[in-house]
Amino acid sequence: MTATLDSSVRKVLDTPHRPGTVRFMTIGFLIYTLLILAGHLIGFPLGYAYLHTVCLDGCALTPGNMRALEQLGLSIPSYATLYTVIQVLYILVSVGIALLIVFKKPGQWVPLGMSAFLVGLSAYEGADYPALAAAYPVLYTPTQFLIGLGMGLLGMYALVTFPNGRFGSRWVLGFYLINCLVVVLSAFLTNPVFALINTVFTMLSFPLLVGILIYRSRRLLTAREQAATKWIIASLSFFILFLLLFFFLVPAFAPADAPALLIINIAGFFGCGINIAGFLMAVLYANAFDIDVFVRRTLVYTLLTATLAAVYVGLILGSQFAFASFSPQAAQSPLILVGSTLIIFILFQPLRHGIQRNIDRRFYRSRYDAARTVEAFSANLRQEVNLDQLCEQLLAVVQEAIQPTSLSLWICPSEQLKAEGATREEYLSPREEQSGTDHSHSK
Repeated sequence: MTATLDSSVRKVLDTPHRPGTVRFMTIGFLIYTLLILAGHLIGFPLGYAYLHTVCLDGCALTPGNMRALEQLGLSIPSYATLYTVIQVLYILVSVGIALLIVFKKPGQWVPLGMSAFLVGLSAYEGADYPALAAAYPVLYTPTQFLIGLGMGLLGMYALVTFPNGRFGSRWVLGFYLINCLVVVLSAFLTNPVFALINTVFTMLSFPLLVGILIYRSRRLLTAREQAATKWIIASLSFFILFLLLFFFLVPAFAPADAPALLIINIAGFFGCGINIAGFLMAVLYANAFDIDVFVRRTLVYTLLTATLAAVYVGLILGSQFAFASFSPQAAQSPLILVGSTLIIFILFQPLRHGIQRNIDRRFYRSRYDAARTVEAFSANLRQEVNLDQLCEQLLAVVQEAIQPTSLSLWICPSEQLKAEGATREEYLSPREEQSGTDHSHSK
C-alpha cells in the first residue's frame, strides 16, 4: 500500500540548520536566560524591601493601599510575601516554557524569539528589576537593554512572523524596524520627553501588533497557520482589554483606598499570563515545536488534580457538615478522611480517561477521529469475509485517518506466494483465488 501525504499535514518550521548555528543559538539563549535569572536573584531581596515602602508616588504601596490592606486584614509583610510567591511562580512558568520550546526545537528563529519573549516577560513584570535599577542606577541601561532584547527585538520578530518566519510585507518589516529602534533608544535615553514617546509607542504597539497578525492571518497564512495565530490574536486582545480595565478605568473611578487598586499591583502577573497562555495554545495548534505531548499531559493532569482536589475538599466538608447535625464527635471522625481518600482513589482512572477524551476531542480532533475510525474498522474486520468490501473499507479508513492525495492497494497474487515457498492456505482464504487484485482510490 502506498500513500502520498498532502503538504498541509507536514510540520512547519522544519528547515535544517548547521550544527554550529544551532549550537550558537542555543548557547546564546542560555546566556541570555542566565543573565535574566541573575538579575532576579540579585533583585529579589531588594524587591522584597521595596514592597514594604510606602509613599505617594513611585513606590510599591501608597497610603491608600495601606488603608485597603487594613480593610482586608492583611499586613505589609504578608502582602509582600504573597506578591513574591506569585512572582516566583510566574518566573518559573515563563522560563520553564521558554526552555522547553528551545530544547524541543533548537536552531529555529521563531521558536527562539518566542522563548526570548517569555524570558524577557519574566523580568518585565515584577518589583525586583525596578528595585535593582533604583538601588544601582548604573544597571538601568543594561537591564532595560536585556528586557528589550528579549521582548522587543527577538520576541517582536517571532510575533510578527509567526509561525513561518517570514514578514510577507514591507510595511510589517518597517513596523518591526521602527520597534527595534525605539527599544534600543529607550535603553539609553532617559529624558522625560523620550520616556513619554516610548510609553505612547508601547501602548500603541499592542493594537498595531493585533492588526498585523489579523492581516497576516487573512492574506499570507495557510488554514493551519491561521488556527494557530488566532490564539495569539485572542490573547493579545484580552491583554489590551485587561490593560484598559485595570490600569486606566479602575484607577480613574475607584477611591484611593479601594482594594481594587491594591489588586492592580498583582494583577499584572495574570495579565501577562494571558499572553503566556495564548502562546502555548498557538504552539499547540500549530504543532510547530513538537511540545504537543507535553502540553497534552499537562492539561490532563492539571485538570485532573484540580477536579480531584475540589471533590476531596467537597467530600470532607460535606461529610463534616452532614455528621455535625447528628453528633459533633462524628464530624471529627478519621473515617471521613479514609472514606474520602477511598472515593478519590476509585474516581482517579474514570476521571482521567474522561478528561483525556474531552481534551483529545477538543484539541486533537484529527487524531481522535482517526483513532475512532481505526477502532471501528478493527471491529468490522472480524466480521467481514468479502474481499472486495474489505478492500473498500480499508481504503476508506486510510483515506479518513491519513488524508493522502492518492491511495492504492495491491494484493499479492497467489502464484507469487507459491514461488516464494509459501502455501496458499497460509495466506489466502478459499475466497481469495483471484490471480491478483488492484484497488485504487484517489482524491
